[in-house]
Amino acid sequence: MLGLRVADTRVSGIWRMADGPTDIQIRVAAALSIGIASDSRGVAAARIYHAVAEAIGERHGPRPATAKQVEFAQSLGLEVRGDTVRVVSAKIADELGRRNREALDTLRLQPGDRVMTRKVYEIDGQRHELIREFTVSSIDARGRVHFQGRQWR
Repeated sequence: MLGLRVADTRVSGIWRMADGPTDIQIRVAAALSIGIASDSRGVAAARIYHAVAEAIGERHGPRPATAKQVEFAQSLGLEVRGDTVRVVSAKIADELGRRNREALDTLRLQPGDRVMTRKVYEIDGQRHELIREFTVSSIDARGRVHFQGRQWR
């Protein structure tokens, strides 16, 4: 069998995009002779997309990552040298998702918990701080925290 691994794709009830490629991604990648065994699902999707881009009518081929992407990825401790815009985006999403899961595991938020957010910003050289309190309504399968009365959060 193609070295498939079976793993629980939820940690604390949260879906993990950073898990390895899906069965279908492994089969498609094998048919295209693309190595994705050590990639996350998101990175595997980006590599497969690049391989089929021309066949699906993509006008522009893979582009190198932008300087801002590389800078941000490196600030997260990621190695992205030579990666494309899509691959770097997937790697950044994986790392931010990992950090969010870690924070949720540490905070152990539950519906009904009260949380405070603090935003610091500067206007015309003056520092301002906005502190707001919210009540957790739910945490969805992707790890997004929803607050009561705040559908867009």
